[in-house]
Amino acid sequence: MKNIPIDKILFLDIETAPLFRSLENLPEYLREYWLRRYDKKRLKDTASIMEEEYFLEKSGIHALYSRVVCIGMGFFAREENGYKWRTQVLTDLLEKKILLDFITFWDRFKQYSRRGLLDIVKFPVYGLCGHNIMSFDIPFLGRRFLLNSIPLPDFWKDNQYKKPWQLEDPLVIDTMLLWNFTAYENSFIPLEVLAGALGLPFSKSLSHTEIREAFYRWEDSGDRGEFDPVVKYCMEDVRVVAEIYLLMQQPEGYETFLNILGYESPHYREK
Repeated sequence: MKNIPIDKILFLDIETAPLFRSLENLPEYLREYWLRRYDKKRLKDTASIMEEEYFLEKSGIHALYSRVVCIGMGFFAREENGYKWRTQVLTDLLEKKILLDFITFWDRFKQYSRRGLLDIVKFPVYGLCGHNIMSFDIPFLGRRFLLNSIPLPDFWKDNQYKKPWQLEDPLVIDTMLLWNFTAYENSFIPLEVLAGALGLPFSKSLSHTEIREAFYRWEDSGDRGEFDPVVKYCMEDVRVVAEIYLLMQQPEGYETFLNILGYESPHYREK
């Protein structure tokens, strides 16, 4: 993997929730496609689950049927006295506002990362890191940009046809692929499982149901506080992704950055 300074890596996680609260609320073409394409798995593996329940549980991972409700980001900012962990969380009842705010933040981070470099520099100068980000977060965001009539940012526009290993500028770092090493099979491992195996403290993950219901309570009541547990969970995911990256890649001085995040690596404690 190409070396990128730690302060030029943006760690990212998104949370999603179904656009529709019931199968009956779907436009006919989407409902027919869901039943034909996705409901077959319910009939094959979990026939005891009702159509409606299965739709609400599974639709949150499909961009045609769900929306972005939270984007969490973190990075190590270089300051006069060292580095500081900076975070930004974007959430709103209106998905389009979240996505537009994300593009604004993305552009600022890109400008920050290229600061001091000549325009002729061609190699990747900043990175985007997440867990399962190549299979989920990146394509999901791209699809929701299109479905919200938002012009694609350059990275998404330029990489619609590229293979995962061809992605650059930013260089995409997927912690799940780092774990897979050279394995070709789809070795999915949940973030909390990998964190636990590496000895990282991690709170219990929120289920798709809990995220969905928290968002609906916020939507119905107007009380933003109903969604706070999801925001906290999203930002913890961002922090844990950064810790996993540091433990697996061990960039120069990585123990110091783990300490900034509030965690001491076993290697550091032995010194």
